[in-house]
Amino acid sequence: MDEFLRSKSMLTPGVAGGVTTMITGTLVSQFGLPGNWTGLVVSLLLGLAVWADKSVSFYYRIICYIINSLTIYAVAIGVNTAGMAIQYSNERSTDPAAIEREVPHPSDPFFQDWFRK
Repeated sequence: MDEFLRSKSMLTPGVAGGVTTMITGTLVSQFGLPGNWTGLVVSLLLGLAVWADKSVSFYYRIICYIINSLTIYAVAIGVNTAGMAIQYSNERSTDPAAIEREVPHPSDPFFQDWFRK
């Protein structure tokens, strides 16, 4: 547990990526927020965990904050995309017109395309 909040640990971005997916998926499905920006904000907030490590310099913490936050966001996108692939593997239509008609709705499933406009 001592290594969990260390800036050198990759456990923090990995766990935070899953938490980011969970929080973003809930906010997107319940409130219709844009998934891409919501996920980025949540990952930046969870990336603040690196500031708990006082054993390294200020500039090193800034670099770790940026890298960890982007890693958290990348893990969250990957988990969401994998969830979409599993969820829609048998349900998606290959008809381009049907894909164009898809509109996000608050009752949509948990995993959604975060980059759909």
